[in-house]
Amino acid sequence: MFLNAFRQVGNDLFVVGLNNSHSGNLSIRLNDEQMVITRTGCMLHHIDHPDLITTAIKQDDSQTVKASRELPVHRSIYLHTNAKAIVHAHSPHVVAESLSGKHIENNRLMLKDAEGLYYFPKGIPVIEAKNAIASNEVAELVIPAFKDSPIVIVKGHGVFSIGESLEEAYHWVTGVEHSTKILRLALS
Repeated sequence: MFLNAFRQVGNDLFVVGLNNSHSGNLSIRLNDEQMVITRTGCMLHHIDHPDLITTAIKQDDSQTVKASRELPVHRSIYLHTNAKAIVHAHSPHVVAESLSGKHIENNRLMLKDAEGLYYFPKGIPVIEAKNAIASNEVAELVIPAFKDSPIVIVKGHGVFSIGESLEEAYHWVTGVEHSTKILRLALS
C-alpha cells in the first residue's frame, strides 16, 4: 500500500543528490502506536518490502533492531508532533551552509530567494548537537524547532522534515535545498 510512496521518495532523494547510496531514512506513522521506517543501512533508491520495518513508537520491540539508527529522532517527532511522515536527508548545500554559518542568524538559516522567503519568512531552524547522528540529543532538540517549521537543519548532518505524507515532507527537503543552493550561488 505505501511501498510505492517509499520507493518514489527514496529514489528521488538519491537521484537529485540529497543522499548517498546508503544514507537518509524515511518513515510514516501508522497510528499512535506504530510506524513504518526504513531499515538500518537501507539503500533508499532500491527500497523493497524487507526494507520497511514496522515498529512501535513508544518502546522497543522485536523489530527495533532492524530499524534505521535514526529511530530515536523519528520516535520523538511522532510523540511530540502531529506528523504523519518524516524524511531525513543529507542535503549537501544545506549541510555546507550550516557549517559555514554565513547566512545563519539567531540559529536560523535565512533564505533570500522569492520561494524561500514565501515559505520560510522566519528562516529554517538550525540545531547543533555534540552527537549529531542517531542521538537522543537530536531527538530532544528537534521538537521545539518543529513548532513553527516543517523542516529542521541539524548542523553538519542534514535535515529532518515532516508532513502529511512522504511526498509533502520531501517537498520541504527539496525546496530548502534549492533555495540554499541559490543562496550559495548568488551570495557566496
